[in-house]
Amino acid sequence: MPMSEQFLALVPIYGVPVIALCVMLSCLGVPLPSALIMLVGGSLVASGDLPYAPTVGACLTAACTSDQIGYWTGRIGGSRLVSRYAARGTKSRRLVRRARGYLHRRGAIAIFLTRWLLAMIGPYVNPVAGAAGMRWKVFTLSAIPGQMIWVNFYIFLGFMFAKNIVAVAQIAGNASGFLAAGVVALFLGWRITRIVQGRRRRSIKPRGRM
Repeated sequence: MPMSEQFLALVPIYGVPVIALCVMLSCLGVPLPSALIMLVGGSLVASGDLPYAPTVGACLTAACTSDQIGYWTGRIGGSRLVSRYAARGTKSRRLVRRARGYLHRRGAIAIFLTRWLLAMIGPYVNPVAGAAGMRWKVFTLSAIPGQMIWVNFYIFLGFMFAKNIVAVAQIAGNASGFLAAGVVALFLGWRITRIVQGRRRRSIKPRGRM
């Protein structure tokens, strides 16, 4: 049985600890369906089998702990450790490259967005941020609000649509993809507008004195 299915099978039995463990491992880069497992957790909250606040609190603590582990791994190990990790395979190299580029362009906002909107590169942004020397306070204050959105979103969805958890999981995945595409489109539109305005200003040269 695949590891993801094992975690899903253990959620109804062990509850919050299994959900939190899955979230932690997922935020460290282990390929686990943490979003789906949080949806299942939300459905168990709706049925009264799990308490809401401890479930959210445990998942948020797990996610933030993983962020700190990733950050300090990069901070202590430096760029050499990140490069060594990227050399493990084509996928890791591509994700580390994306994380570096995105962090370089967006700074602290990249930390916030990669907690929930671009969560697939979040585990790679953390060590890159540490290796790049981002201040710990800036990193932490950017990461926590993003993780709060991510955790609450999926647990609340599972709570509200407990009877249709599989359909909601598919819709949520598609919705996050559409949302990410929309944000990218808005950003590109903003950049194009700035470029056009800059060219217009440069084309209007001030007249010299007669």
